[in-house]
Order: sequence, then C-alpha cells, then structure tokens
Amino acid sequence: MFAGLGRKGNYAYACARIRAKKSLLLTKDNYPKLLMMDLNEIGRFLGETQYQVEMAELASKYSGVNLIEIGTNRNLARIYSQVLEFCRGELKEMVSSYLARWDEWNVKTILRGKYYGASAEEIIEDLVPAGRLSEEYLRSLVAMENISEILDAVRKKSGAHIPDEIMTAYEETGVLEPLEEYFDKIYYSRLLEAIHGKTKPERLFLAFTQKEIDITNLRTLFKLKREGIPLERIRIYFIDGGKELKIDELVRLAGVESFEQMLEELSRFSFYEQIKDALDNAKQTGSLTKVMLALQRYLVKEAEKFAHQFPLSIIPILDYMIRKKVEVDNIRIIARGKESGLDADVIKGLLVI
Repeated sequence: MFAGLGRKGNYAYACARIRAKKSLLLTKDNYPKLLMMDLNEIGRFLGETQYQVEMAELASKYSGVNLIEIGTNRNLARIYSQVLEFCRGELKEMVSSYLARWDEWNVKTILRGKYYGASAEEIIEDLVPAGRLSEEYLRSLVAMENISEILDAVRKKSGAHIPDEIMTAYEETGVLEPLEEYFDKIYYSRLLEAIHGKTKPERLFLAFTQKEIDITNLRTLFKLKREGIPLERIRIYFIDGGKELKIDELVRLAGVESFEQMLEELSRFSFYEQIKDALDNAKQTGSLTKVMLALQRYLVKEAEKFAHQFPLSIIPILDYMIRKKVEVDNIRIIARGKESGLDADVIKGLLVI
C-alpha cells in the first residue's frame, strides 16, 4: 500500500522534529517529585510544561483529577495530530495507519462507558480523537442508547466484522472484555494488510508491528486463560502475524492444563527474561498487574532499541508516540492514586518508567 504511493517520506525532517518533542517529555526525575505533590500542585506543575495550553484552557471548568485527566488526554490528541501533520509521503501514510488504533481505543472507551453507566459527558472526556474517526462521529456514538446500536453503527462505518460467536459470548456472559480484545484484532489485521514489506521503511514498520502483536497476544492469552474461556473459543481472539508467537503456538499455550504451567512454558521465548520476575509474582499471587506492566516496559525498551538502530526511519516516531502515551498514563495513574489515597510506593509500582 505505502510503497505504491511513489512518494518517499521526509524522514530526516520528521525525525528532527521528533527529537525536539522528545526533549519535552518528563524525565525519570520528575516522577518522584509528582508523587510528593497534591492534585492542585500537579495541575500547576503541568501548566508549566508541554501541557500548558490544555491546562490553561480547561482550568476554568475543571479542577483536581478531572483537570489532569482531561487535559492530558486532549494534549495527547493534539500532539499526535501535530506529528501526523509534519510527516509526508509514505511516512505520513504509515503514521496514519498506526494512529488508527485510536479509533478502536475510542470505540472501546464508549462501549465501556455505556457498560458501566457513565454519563455522555464522562465518556466524551475520556476520548482521544487522534485516529481517523472524527470527534463529531465519536460523539454521535456516545449519544446512542445501547451497545448493540453502537456496534451496528461501527460495523456500517468501518466495515468491521464482528463474528456472531463473539457477540453471542458477550450476550450470554455480559462480559465486555473479550469483545474489547477483538477490536485489537481488527486493528492489527488491517494494519498488516496495509504493510507489504517491499521497501526498507515498510520492513522496519512490519518488524516492530510484529513485536507489538506478540505482546498484545500475550496479554490476551493471560486474560482469557485467567477467565477460563473455553479452548474452542480462544483461537478467534488471537491476532495472526506475530514474530514469535504464531496462532497454533498460542492455542497450544492456552490449552496447557494450569495457569502456572502455561507461565513456565514461556521460558523459551526471547521476551521471557524481561518479564520473568513478573511471571513469578503472578504464580504466587494470581494477579496479572505486574505482568501487564512488565510487557508494557518491554515494548518501550524494544521501541527505544529499534529507534537507536534506525535513527532515520518511522521507528523514532513510533518510539516517541509510545513514550508520550506512557507519560500520559503515568500522570493519570499518579492523579488517580492520589485521589484514592494510595500510598506513594504503591502508585510508584504501577508506573512505567
């Protein structure tokens, strides 16, 4: 798809712009300081950083954790739009395809909001219109009455096919998570269809995407195994196209008798050492929290490694966008933890730094 455009990307210019933006990200030293602040102090601190525009615009309407969450969300959408605007040619098309993940993310946010009875305003505040679906269209989904109506509208708009068995599983169990997982599959399946790998930029993009698919499939495997989803229904949730974890291998792992034995089976994969301690914790506690955090940290490290190896490619741009999202997540985790009265050490353990 991208190679057929016949237009090379402006890699040198775009990567220079990205280096400038990366310099504005919070440093590791900022997080201990944030952990010692109250919500108002965090808001004031953000108002002196790259979040200044959003914090100033929203300060008259929101305060505390709401100001922080809404402000960082809007900043994320604005920054991603800026990145897309200064890319050209095949690079712009690749970045646009990558950012399409926010369409699925926003749809899942709307579904989750409806599921838990959130108000329209609360759902809209959590949206990040950084993909191809406009904010106006997303608002129209929020205005719909129920989940089935929203899914019908999304199918008609994007052509996304949700198998009957996925819908049946949701209707029978009332559990939303497997349906959410399937939206990840839709996104990555479409992304892989768009990457033909005929040029070096596409091959780099493909290699990194395959890494992401492995991590996404691992998350899905852990969740489905923990929830006891029947083996015959598990295959449909996995995304084809990963680097190390092919569908048959994922199904085999899902079929291992116990959760603990499945974790041990992962020892022969390249990512194992990066998540080993978290897996040991999961065996002891049954909680996947540290595993999910370890997988996110692994992805951040892989993006950084790729970016150093290929400094004039799409990878430094992906590396920045991942880091920007991690920063926003970290800020929101700190704000929510403060509001909930969590101990600073507990909050620190939930951050990806």
